[in-house]
Amino acid sequence: MKKIAKMTLIVAAILIAATGCQKNDEGIDVNLKSSGVMTIVDNWKSGNAETECAAAGGDCAYAFKIDEWDEEFGMDGSYETIEENSIIILNSTGKTFDWVSEYPVCKVIVKAGRGAYVYSYPDGAYHDEGLIGFQRKGISHVTFCYKEPPQLILAVKVLYNDGSRNLYCETTGMQAFVTDAWCGNLGYNFYPSTPEIDLVWPGVGTHIGTVQVEDGDVTVTLNEGKTLICSYLFIGTLEDLQTLNLKADGCPWYTNPAVWQQNTTPLVNSEGLSYMFYDF
Repeated sequence: MKKIAKMTLIVAAILIAATGCQKNDEGIDVNLKSSGVMTIVDNWKSGNAETECAAAGGDCAYAFKIDEWDEEFGMDGSYETIEENSIIILNSTGKTFDWVSEYPVCKVIVKAGRGAYVYSYPDGAYHDEGLIGFQRKGISHVTFCYKEPPQLILAVKVLYNDGSRNLYCETTGMQAFVTDAWCGNLGYNFYPSTPEIDLVWPGVGTHIGTVQVEDGDVTVTLNEGKTLICSYLFIGTLEDLQTLNLKADGCPWYTNPAVWQQNTTPLVNSEGLSYMFYDF
């Protein structure tokens, strides 16, 4: 599994938080911490993972079943699916558990006794806690219904010195903005599948350097005679780049550290070139 995926799972596990009590469809306080919307099915018909997710409804394309739940010790551990999703079960007993998923989850089916609780996540969830079995009985199996995560993109803006003055350059690629402002020349590329991207002087096309992606890590390197001052890296969805964190001119607020990762530590490689490294 890639480093970025491992980081996502670790961060998600740390960020799991209680969300208070809920009521089930019968109006009974079940003192759940789960953030999912729970539906009760009194007589759940068990089947393979795909059959159960189809019965639960929703638009998730993939399914994974953790069967033969251990009533004494639970099922803590990491489960790898054929779609390369990683599902981690945490704090489990025979009757409750927490979970973390690398892919967004639409539904979780918790079978116990003759029935099941179906937890739904309309916006897709990457973690939850405090799921319980039907009528608080011992869990027999759990089925996850999930879909592929949104496509991530990468974009970089760089401030550098050419020996006489400070300038900036941007990544080439597909265009996200139609504007005369700086971001009208900003190019984005798919991450982490694009191994190398050119950095150019906006509007002119002069090659300034490259952005390289390897195992999820990102290296910004400038041509000879140019020294990095600061680089700003965006990794997220195209929708987020285009709609969130925008200033009055319609361009992203690239100095916002909550969205753009900033690096102010220039290094020099064996060829004497200025570079910066983002370790994921």
